[in-house]
Amino acid sequence: MRLDMKKTFQSILLSTGAHVRVAVIDSGVNPQFPALRGKLGRIFDCSHGSQGLCLEEVAAGENSDRSGHGSLVQSCLMSVAPEAKVDHFRVLDENNVTDSSLLCYVLDHIIDQGYQIVNVSLGTSSEYHLPWLVALMKRAYESNVVMVAACSNVGNWLYPATFTYCVSVNAMPAAHAMQVRFHSGSVVEFSGMGVNVPVAGPADQSLFVSGSSYAAAHVSGLCARILETRPECGPLDVKILLREYAQSMDGSSQVA
Repeated sequence: MRLDMKKTFQSILLSTGAHVRVAVIDSGVNPQFPALRGKLGRIFDCSHGSQGLCLEEVAAGENSDRSGHGSLVQSCLMSVAPEAKVDHFRVLDENNVTDSSLLCYVLDHIIDQGYQIVNVSLGTSSEYHLPWLVALMKRAYESNVVMVAACSNVGNWLYPATFTYCVSVNAMPAAHAMQVRFHSGSVVEFSGMGVNVPVAGPADQSLFVSGSSYAAAHVSGLCARILETRPECGPLDVKILLREYAQSMDGSSQVA
C-alpha cells in the first residue's frame, strides 16, 4: 500500500466514519445520551439458548443499558466517528460481567455480518475458550474485519486484546479524542484518550470516566475514519496507518 501520507491524514481528519459499519459488544445503550440521540442502529440482547446464541432485537428508543458502560463506550466512539453505522450487541450484565463462551458466540455471529470494525471494550482472562477465541480472531483478520480491543486496566493478560490480530488499546491522558500513541515492542501497541474523558450524560450533565474501554472506543472511531477514507484497507493496513498517524502526531514511537 503506497500512499501520500499527508493527503491521507488530511482526509482522515476531515472524515466522519460515514457508511462504515461498526459492531459494539457491551452492556446496551441509553438513547438519551447526547452523542447517541437519533443515531442509534440496531440493538441486540445476546444470551445462551438451547441451540446456541439467541439474539433478541431491542425496541428502538428503549434504554437497554444494564450498567451505563455501553452508553459511555458508544458515546466515545461516536464523538470521533459521528456518521458511522453502529449496531450494539448486549452481553454484559448489570455488574459488567459476561462469560467467555457468550463473547465467542457473539463474535462468531458478527464476523459474518459485514461489519468492518468490531469494538470489544471488554475481555476475559479465562483460557478455557482460548482456542475458540484464537480461531475467531484469525477468521476476523482473514475476513478484513478490524477488531479493536481494550486491554486490562490492572495489568493482567486480557483476551482478545493480547492477540496480534487485534488493534489493542490502553488508556492514556490525552488532549483530545483523536490523539493516539504507538508503543513499539509492546503487545498492546496503541494508547488512546482514556483518562478523565469528558462524556455528556443523559441529562446533559458532564461525566468524567477513565479506562481502556473508552480509549478503545476512541480508536475504533479513528479506524472508522480511516476506512471511510480508504475502504480497501484490511486490518494490517489500518494498523500501519494508525502507527504512522500516531508517529506524525507524537514525533516518534514510544517504547513500552
